[in-house]
Amino acid sequence: MTKKKAVLLLGLVIIVSGWWVLRGGSLAQPREGVLDVWTTWAGDPGQLQTLFDHYTQATGLPVNVTTGVDGRQVSKALSNSTPPDVVILSSGDPVGSYQAQGLIEPLGPWIGATGIDLDDVYPATLAQCELKDGAYACLPWGCDVYALFWNKRLFAAAGLDPERPPATMEQLAAYADRLTVRDASGEIVQIGFLPDFPRSNTDLYVRMFSGAWYSDDATALTVNAQPAVEALTWQRQVFDAQGSEDVQSFLGSLNYYTNSRHAVYAGRRLTCQACHRGAPASDGKLPANGFYDGRVAMMVSGQWQVGPHHFPRLRPDLDYGVAPFPPPSAHPDRANTTVVRGPVVVIPAGVADQTAAADLLAWMMSPEIVAEVSHANASLPTSRRAAHDPRFGQIPHFDVFLDLLADPNAASVTTSPITAELNEALRAIEGELLHENRGDPATLLNQVQTEFSALLEEAR
Repeated sequence: MTKKKAVLLLGLVIIVSGWWVLRGGSLAQPREGVLDVWTTWAGDPGQLQTLFDHYTQATGLPVNVTTGVDGRQVSKALSNSTPPDVVILSSGDPVGSYQAQGLIEPLGPWIGATGIDLDDVYPATLAQCELKDGAYACLPWGCDVYALFWNKRLFAAAGLDPERPPATMEQLAAYADRLTVRDASGEIVQIGFLPDFPRSNTDLYVRMFSGAWYSDDATALTVNAQPAVEALTWQRQVFDAQGSEDVQSFLGSLNYYTNSRHAVYAGRRLTCQACHRGAPASDGKLPANGFYDGRVAMMVSGQWQVGPHHFPRLRPDLDYGVAPFPPPSAHPDRANTTVVRGPVVVIPAGVADQTAAADLLAWMMSPEIVAEVSHANASLPTSRRAAHDPRFGQIPHFDVFLDLLADPNAASVTTSPITAELNEALRAIEGELLHENRGDPATLLNQVQTEFSALLEEAR
């Protein structure tokens, strides 16, 4: 794959921060003497600007924050002669490609010079930024962790102990059968569990079977290894147990989002909630609405659900529990496994004043600021000291996610120069296997392994 092709593809499929930002029909230009922070977040711009105003008050250096940057400007963002000083990416997925192209600054020297304490950063969040030579291409700034949610009232109605979630993946599948309810005509009106509701969770299931998409050093693909085959086979079995056509009909009844094709986001086709999970939501317009209204008994989702914009505001009456997703019975050692995702910060290679950018990055990484931004956006803090902020202890179930983040089985998503393309191919396989009910997991994964191993070698 040529460099020109890689840049073009990234510009089309990755939502990342850009130098030029369309705002009110005009292009915002960098200003001398102002530190420009670009972020792909589409949340509350006022909240983030207010946070960075504290840096201005402390240093006298003005900071201008631009949110929701259009990813189609990615090539201009990082290759322009006057890029923003700091870029906050909503995902670490594109970092491998940017680093390979020399578009972002290696952070090792700046980490030492500014006194950033990497020992304070949770290892699972830091791993996504570490290169195979021990250098760092980015730093994490808040994160998401996934766990199992269950509706206690529906458990009790099915004769299950509402205080005891399933202990294994096999038991979860059995519970899903008991929690699925059909009407007199045989149509599903309540379903126990769907593996990809409200979003794809194959990364998590592959980890549960002790696998990953890449080798440890990300130099080789392991897409067709047995753990990946087992993860997709398990998901297919859950769908088949309920009748694939019946499941599709049920999904179509939940809300608009389950019938729409969402934009590719950092190489992953996510639900709207996954893209904007920190933004205020209105009842009936959430991809996870099936769980909210009691039609889906169990789901895999993240800590933002227990934050101020979701359960506490929309369904304060909902009696639910949160626990780590259970491991397969054959792999009890995988208990407390979770996949960590979330924003990362990079410094463009062409930034004019690298020292000023690094100083701002060090301020952003301080425990106080990490706690502030994480609390405001219903994210998990990536700083160990920030996690002790008493505000997090006041959020019901938040401790479950913090414990998962600190567990040795927590893992970040491995990235490479072909992450976006590979993720799109894997999502297509999921659709074919789970929603079109055709194909064989091993055969499809072998095809992806062959095609993308060559692309990875060429990109390297």
